[in-house]
Amino acid sequence: MGEAGSGNGSGVQPAENSSGWEFNWSGLVAVVLIVAIVVVAWRWLGGNDDASSQIDASEASVTTNTVEAAATTTRPAPTTTRPPTTTEPATTTTTGAGDREVIITGEMKACRFGANCLVAGFTISGFDPHPGRFICIYPNSQSDFSFNNTTVIDACITADEGDTITIEVDGVRSLTISEANLDGE
Repeated sequence: MGEAGSGNGSGVQPAENSSGWEFNWSGLVAVVLIVAIVVVAWRWLGGNDDASSQIDASEASVTTNTVEAAATTTRPAPTTTRPPTTTEPATTTTTGAGDREVIITGEMKACRFGANCLVAGFTISGFDPHPGRFICIYPNSQSDFSFNNTTVIDACITADEGDTITIEVDGVRSLTISEANLDGE
């Protein structure tokens, strides 16, 4: 009778060097998927705290809308003058309705889009209640973001050559900055 009558009831024999352990790949895939979902949900539900308001705004959820042209306002002269090759941010101001101001800062620096990005940040004053939203206006598009502080660092970023950035908060627009004019126009 030989091996057929060995009495184990199965014709399958483990390999000589087998430890008897098997790896459950479907279980590993399920655990990895659950961890990924938890991390995404945790980041999404984390809310807007100081750190998240300073995150690269281009990574935030973007809504592209059309905006009616804002009322023309008289723009004061820039508060500082720096050459376009500076690594320190330039500061410019636009006065809106009443005492409300959007003060834009611009600088050229490396970003996730490349080594030479136009980066704008801003500070608001005179807004009561806090507006909670701002718009980055580029030549061919615009993006709407939320914020909860009076200052946002790295609010708008572009690496497209020749692009400009204007920031609008509750109908009040900052000056427009560009790579050639970080002080604004």
